[in-house]
Amino acid sequence: MFANIIAARYAMAVMQSCPDLAMIERVEDELVLLRETYERHPEIRAFLINPKLPPQVKKKILRDSLTDKFSDLVLRLLDLLIDKRRQDILPEIADRFDVLTDQARGIEHADIIVATPISPDLAELLKGAIQKFSGRQVETEIRVDESIIGGVQIKLGDKVIDGSLKRRFDDLRRAMLAARLPALGLITDNGGVPEN
Repeated sequence: MFANIIAARYAMAVMQSCPDLAMIERVEDELVLLRETYERHPEIRAFLINPKLPPQVKKKILRDSLTDKFSDLVLRLLDLLIDKRRQDILPEIADRFDVLTDQARGIEHADIIVATPISPDLAELLKGAIQKFSGRQVETEIRVDESIIGGVQIKLGDKVIDGSLKRRFDDLRRAMLAARLPALGLITDNGGVPEN
């Protein structure tokens, strides 16, 4: 969780350093390439996080090999991450930057969670409803999670719309317990525990 907060700050700082959408898109491409390289090549990851290798050596090797391929902004980000010993959050920074780039383009991301697979037609219907709700273009990702029993959960930014049967059953259970406990004398009507 803490790493995600730090990654979001780095991503926002990089975003704010981009003068226009063209630079934002270039940086996004570069960060995606770095993330994929970091995740797919354990030897590069080991090089970056090796505590025995001095930061100046890491930075020189990266600059020598990447200067012609990457923007100065991304190279400065790599330098900073190495200096602060935070190279391990590079994938999270790239992920967060992707979200910020889509926001700059006017695109929202929505996670749709269903209990069973749904048809492409229903997926498009849900996407249309979410776009109408948000007023923006929406990219959706549909995941199946049998634990929600039925219905749908939609996560759009920091909003969660929970229409799952699991939530409804949980609400019903809480309501039944709240109604039953005072009747059994286990709690008082004002919510306190009765004295013996």
